[in-house]
This record gives sequence, structure tokens and C-alpha cells, in this order.
Amino acid sequence: MKHYVLANDRADLAKTGPEVPERIKYIDVILSDTRALASAEIVVEFYHALNSLVENCSYVVNLRVSGNDSVGGPLYWAGRTAIFWGDLENNWDVSGSRRTWISQVLNLSSRTVLVGGAVLLLVQMGRAGRHIVAVHPNFAAAALESGLESCGAATHLAADGHPHSATSRLSALRLLSEFVSIDHGEHIADALRSYIGLTEPTQKYESRLAARLVHRAKGDLLVVRTLDAMQENIEDPLTISDLSRLLKTSTRQLQRRFLSKTGAKLLSTYKDLRLERAQNLLQFTNMSQIEISAATGFSSPVALKRAFQRCYKTSPDDVRDRRFMGSMAPEGS
Repeated sequence: MKHYVLANDRADLAKTGPEVPERIKYIDVILSDTRALASAEIVVEFYHALNSLVENCSYVVNLRVSGNDSVGGPLYWAGRTAIFWGDLENNWDVSGSRRTWISQVLNLSSRTVLVGGAVLLLVQMGRAGRHIVAVHPNFAAAALESGLESCGAATHLAADGHPHSATSRLSALRLLSEFVSIDHGEHIADALRSYIGLTEPTQKYESRLAARLVHRAKGDLLVVRTLDAMQENIEDPLTISDLSRLLKTSTRQLQRRFLSKTGAKLLSTYKDLRLERAQNLLQFTNMSQIEISAATGFSSPVALKRAFQRCYKTSPDDVRDRRFMGSMAPEGS
């Protein structure tokens, strides 16, 4: 079993109040054989991206080959998602002990997803007549002959206790994003879809920090408008007085409301948004540090460097070196 701990990266998050205990959610990706390991890395990347957007919840992904280890009992599968990672060409081998192993996972997992040819597992387990699933055209004839009913779409979000399904590994990501909507809200799901390319990116820069704070504030309108205003004024930052006038509220009310809804201070958040933008420009553009400091409201590259090192424990030079040299960049260059 290949095990991934995808810890949240909160280095760019504004300082908050008392921490809420973190929840761990487990995802087991079940493979028919080891040849599917490389393709399953896309699921790992999906949840790594999600961890960067949500707070107080981390996803741990396990890649497992069916029948290769112990299934685990009811306590292991409580609250756990099992994804049967099928392809577009092959049926699964369910002979001998592997059949029992798969049947137990189907019975015990709290949330089950069948991808591609894995939907035919329902036929092999004698469950074809009980479920509606998303069936790829390659398996349509076999499903029809076996009494497995197709939903006629690329994904199927089933009722509680029934397996969910996707026609392909790519459409499975869309289905997983639906679970994100259910578990964390549509705002986070939309941010994730945009971030990983499931939807066309908008012209507006998408801040992961802002997305997390909006989620924490449960979509509070004043918080949303405040974050939008700050992001629209990164190059020439507004004073708190200017910001409150723009939002038609008092400075005191704005600061109190923002702190109570997000647990973050307004000025700290504004600086963190500017530093997040600077980090993005350092990583993904060829802009000079003089241009980046001007574009993010810092008086000079020296001022940017000081703030950047306090926030990220590294320097703009190191980030820029990694852009051009990767892991071979010398330490402290």
C-alpha cells in the first residue's frame, strides 16, 4: 500500500485565533494491478490541491492494489472513501480471495466510487440490478446484457449507501469535486475546479488565501467585498480608512467584523495577500524583483525581501532560483 500524507500548507495564511482541532479524511484508491499506479497519482494531486484550500481538515490518500493486503474492518472504513480506479479497456480480475476482498470493501466503505471498467464489478458481484451507474460506451454492451442500468451521463452521484460512478478517470475528478461541494461548500469546490483546470480560468487572479478566508467566514458579504477590494488594490494598497469608505462602513466596524468572521486581522491579511501575489509572480513570471515589489505595493525590493522572509522563511531570490534551476538551486543563493 502506497501511503501519502498531504498536509495543509498554511505558510501564506494570515495569523488566526485559537486553532480548531484538525480532522483527517482518508481516501483509498483501489487499483486492479500495479500498472495503474502512475495514473492514480492524479488523485493524489487533486487532494493535495484541496488541502491547500481547506482549513482544519487534511486528506490522506492511500494507493492499494486489490487483494494485496488486509482489507481492514469496519473501524478502518468508517468515514473513508474507496475509489475503484478502473480504465477504459479492461475488466477486473475478481477470482478467488480477490473477490471476497473487493466485496468487503464495497460493503464497508462509507463512500464508494467506481471509475471506468470498475462499474462492471457490480455485475461480477451479483449487484447489477440494484444500481444505476455512469457507463462508458466501451462497456455499454456488457452493461446492457448484464442488466446494469446506465444513467446516460459521464458521472453519477448516487443516493446514500450506493456506489457513485464516473465513466473515465478524467470525469472522476469532476465527481470528486462534487464531493468537495457537499463536504466543504460550492465556493471551495469552484476554487478547486479553477485551480486544477476543471473549469476555464477567469481573468481575475484567484487567491487561495482569499478562498480559505471566504470559506471560514461562510461567505459573509462584507468579508467577500473586503477581500475583493484588497485584491483589486494590490499595487497601490488602500489605507484602512480608504477601504472602509469604499465599502461604506466605519473603520472600527470593518476591522471588528473581519476579525470576528475570519479570525484574521485586516492589515495582516492585506499584507499576506500582497505577499501571496509576489510569490506567484516570482514563481511564474520573468518580472524583475523591482517590478514585483512595485506591483505588490512594497516600497523597494529590500522591503519586499524583509516581509517575504518573515512570512515564508525563505527569500525572493531562492524562489526565483527554483523557478529557473529547480531543486538544483544552491542554498542561500
